[in-house]
Amino acid sequence: MSGSENHIFVRNETIEINQRCAPEKIKTLFVAESPPMAFLEDSSRYFYAPGQIRYVSLFYHIMSVLFDKEIRNYSKFTKEYFLKKFETKRQFYLIDMVKCPINKLTKEEKRQAIESCSKYLNKELHSLDFEKVFFIGKSSFKKASRYLDLDFEYDVIPLPFGSNKNVQNFKKALLTLKLKCAI
Repeated sequence: MSGSENHIFVRNETIEINQRCAPEKIKTLFVAESPPMAFLEDSSRYFYAPGQIRYVSLFYHIMSVLFDKEIRNYSKFTKEYFLKKFETKRQFYLIDMVKCPINKLTKEEKRQAIESCSKYLNKELHSLDFEKVFFIGKSSFKKASRYLDLDFEYDVIPLPFGSNKNVQNFKKALLTLKLKCAI
């Protein structure tokens, strides 16, 4: 497959997976930057895809804050176990700001993708019924926010990738929101 075919494939697959995982009622909506291009080599790398819990994934970092006691023993539980708690018990839902992977794009290509997809994201956000939103990725949010009608409660937290400091900042921000918002 060519590069654009790969992006389209990942986009279509992850949108389909997300639609199957949407809870009936959404209390808290998480908006991640985009699905990972690594989905091509290992579909379990996507947040909602079944499979192995990966220590360095967005899934692991979110679950380690939201379900901190249980995730410490994640070898005893499946990814599906935590997804069920995430979706049904807590009424959380995660969508992507950009529906195709942008992590391998140049800075300018990322900016263009975020700006182009923000118009669609704006419509998607206003079609969903939720209480609050957490955008994951400060620089991505900054680029997208110019195109969004943000007439709802939201917070922005950093991406948990790139360095241990980023992971710690992400967990600290999410924990603060968890305590503040009782999520």
